[in-house]
Amino acid sequence: MATNEAIVLRTNFESWQRRADGLDADIDPWLYYCLEQHLKSYAIDDDDLEAGITDSGHDGGIDGYYFLVNNRQVVDADSDLDPKMVSSIHLLFFQVKHSGGMRPTEIEKWLETVDDFFDLSKDPSALEHRYNFKIRTAMRVWREQFLKFSVHFPSVSVSFFYITGDDAAPDGLALDACNRVKLRVERAIKSTCKVNCVGAKQLWEQVQKRPLSHRVVRWAENPMQTKEGYVGLVRLHDFREFLIEDEDPNVLAERIFESNVRGFVVDSTINEEMMNSLRNPDGEPNFWLLNNGVTVIAAKTLPSHLMVTVSDPQIVNGLQTSRVIFDTIKPGTKDDRTVLVRVIETTDQRTQDRIIKATNSQNKMQAASLRMTDQIHRDIEQHFRGEELFYDRRKGFYKDQGQPIKRIVSVNAVAQAIISIILQRPDDARARPGDYFKEENRYRSIFATQKVPLPTYLACVRIVRHVASYMSKRTALDKRDSNNLLYYVVAMAVREYTGLKMPVASRLPRPDQLKDDLLLSTLRNVQRFYFKLLKAADSDLVARGPVLLKRLDAQWDRKKRNAKKAG
Repeated sequence: MATNEAIVLRTNFESWQRRADGLDADIDPWLYYCLEQHLKSYAIDDDDLEAGITDSGHDGGIDGYYFLVNNRQVVDADSDLDPKMVSSIHLLFFQVKHSGGMRPTEIEKWLETVDDFFDLSKDPSALEHRYNFKIRTAMRVWREQFLKFSVHFPSVSVSFFYITGDDAAPDGLALDACNRVKLRVERAIKSTCKVNCVGAKQLWEQVQKRPLSHRVVRWAENPMQTKEGYVGLVRLHDFREFLIEDEDPNVLAERIFESNVRGFVVDSTINEEMMNSLRNPDGEPNFWLLNNGVTVIAAKTLPSHLMVTVSDPQIVNGLQTSRVIFDTIKPGTKDDRTVLVRVIETTDQRTQDRIIKATNSQNKMQAASLRMTDQIHRDIEQHFRGEELFYDRRKGFYKDQGQPIKRIVSVNAVAQAIISIILQRPDDARARPGDYFKEENRYRSIFATQKVPLPTYLACVRIVRHVASYMSKRTALDKRDSNNLLYYVVAMAVREYTGLKMPVASRLPRPDQLKDDLLLSTLRNVQRFYFKLLKAADSDLVARGPVLLKRLDAQWDRKKRNAKKAG
């Protein structure tokens, strides 16, 4: 007989499935649901969550895998991080079952996977008979990135989760299997490992966890009050408490950091100076005298004696200060030194964006981190809302609202659509969209209304989605090749439809005008070049490199020359 927890869990899942409307057919909604619940404290968006799903044959007992650094940033094949800035590594492995108990034989699958995953002498490409492409890619990325990061001795933690929807608990055999996995990991690599068995009760507890919508700022003395908010001093231990996740003193609430600044990589020199000051208070001035402080935006404030309750708080400046205080001040300790905190009450998004940009303009935050405060992104967001789509310029904002997965359009997806169609650079769309946020000229080439009219962003996204849907339903391509070819097929199909090597916005087709016969002939043509190049290089290298596009461009130029001669 099902317990109350199992019953309400299933009811909640049935309700949640409205969010999964349109999820790719090869993704199990239950798996996605379980992963979302366990990853929400890391502020991982839908794109990153979906990319981490490894569930298929030959997955080594791993249905989902995530590689995080500094407890917040997902690492993948395209990550380019400064090793000096990486202080911690966290690997998360998931195996998810709809039902059943904690099966020792399933947990034991991890033993062989651990041996292969953490043995740096093994070549993942030689394990093709044992693991699918996604698992081999995860192994390769782990090796490459870990070898870079390891010279600065980051801490490593590894978490395994065996999840079932039934009310189940591990028996002695299952616990023994878990312990063997833990010991195997800790022997393979210097780390701390925890193996978690999650039944309906524990999963329901995880589902009920929500980011705190109200937090309390406790002042050390009466703050200065203005019509915009408050400015005052907060004791370090009280500020650390303000930062914790769901009353867990050991977990930093990543979502409290505004999405535009959340991924900011800290300056290690300043980091070290702040830590030294905090660890050695003797002879040092009060901390607030040495630091610019923290700025918090709140939707609403409610003051009382020496405290203010803030609704939906977001730290928009002072991310580095906040992280250092959280890492350095130990839970439960008292520290009467103070940090300067500004609390600004506003719900106006334009005002919030101006504050974010202004308060971060004098620090070393990369300009790319502040792009989403530009007017063009607010305009795209508003335009998409009119079509019941949600432009995720505030990363995770619409996911937290429970909006359907396929109605949320990431900033990256919009950039890739413009890069592949308007700029005709499918190689960059596949491999290097992030470069278009780092370099000013490239950024302006895709996010400037003088060059790209506002309706074009939506038109291009719809074209990409239409082609992706065609390729998933009408072809036998595996996921890897489909991902590699998508932006090439998009670019060439639009080129064929418009007759222009560089299509213009005014002549873009509606998705329904890209008929199946055009898409099929375009796909076959791109495939022909792609598979020829595979004889000499890996498929990812072909899709990410310059040669495939050069061949397609040369073919287009020859065709146009021949047509001109014939005409």
